[in-house]
Amino acid sequence: MRFAGLGTTLAASIGLGAIGGRKLDEYFALEKPLVTAAGALLGLAIGMWSVLRNIKSM
Repeated sequence: MRFAGLGTTLAASIGLGAIGGRKLDEYFALEKPLVTAAGALLGLAIGMWSVLRNIKSM
């Protein structure tokens, strides 16, 4: 149960990055979803950093 929250944190970080990137892609009317991909990768990096930080503190 302790690690269920970590998975949710990781999923939320990736999801928020992708949603934010998609909004920016729509705002700038980009043909390819480049900002969506970058946002998802940034969310992955932030989520992994958060998960690893929490695991080390346990």
